[in-house]
Amino acid sequence: MDIENIINYILSHPKDYPGKHLSPQPRSDSSFKPLEPNSQMQLIWKATIEYIHENLRQGKGVNIPGFGAFTFDIETELPRIASINPMNGEISHQRLDRKHVHKNRPVFIPDPSLEYLLQRYHRKGQVEKPASQRSVYQKGFQMIFCNPVPIAQACYLDKNVIRDAHKAIFNCIKELTKLGRILHIPFNFSVIVINNMSLQVQFTKEFSTTVNNAGYEMRMRKSDDPCRTFWKTTSEDKWRSSVLSKLWGTPDSQSVQKMNEKTLALKILSLDLASTVKPRY
Repeated sequence: MDIENIINYILSHPKDYPGKHLSPQPRSDSSFKPLEPNSQMQLIWKATIEYIHENLRQGKGVNIPGFGAFTFDIETELPRIASINPMNGEISHQRLDRKHVHKNRPVFIPDPSLEYLLQRYHRKGQVEKPASQRSVYQKGFQMIFCNPVPIAQACYLDKNVIRDAHKAIFNCIKELTKLGRILHIPFNFSVIVINNMSLQVQFTKEFSTTVNNAGYEMRMRKSDDPCRTFWKTTSEDKWRSSVLSKLWGTPDSQSVQKMNEKTLALKILSLDLASTVKPRY
């Protein structure tokens, strides 16, 4: 079962997965029309995987409550001796390569509620951590919570609709896992396959190569960014540079308003024609 079949299963069992996602919800922008429930959940899923992918590209792990966390297992090599030779190329590239002493391995850490259902999951820790770290937020690197607000802003929906949709999708995945179904859950950067209560995660070769580039390590080190960048970058600037802000273009409000006025005029005209009575002579 892929994500489309999972969504169809949710909509066919409304009593098991209640929430606002079961009915068309008004959009925050009047230029967008409400979508039927299936398309609405497809929209939310598309924005969700883009949100996770964008944060992983920035060097942050993302925890999805009730499902699991995408993060990195970092292996550190010994510092390299400073040996810069101008004859071997650009000095800046040699310095960047010398600082690149970490190897990142993308991993998926199942939520305890999901791991409990995976009877054939090896249950071995995906990330090496001290014994004092018990929370999933302490596993991996720069773990953040899957925030429904930017996803809702990208979909032009209320954040409660996003929360209900996420809860329904990931609860449905656990229920189908318990029933022994074969699930194929695609993300932009990986594929999660659950077959006979056994979980396998396959990250794309492109993503695994990207997270081990020398330039990617600079994104993970906050100490390299100037302090003024943190204080001068506003929330609006972050949103404009985000992938979610460009996921769906905003329609022309004036053109949409004119079309709505024409549609309303046709409705009034049809009512006038329906109310007329044929005169008798």
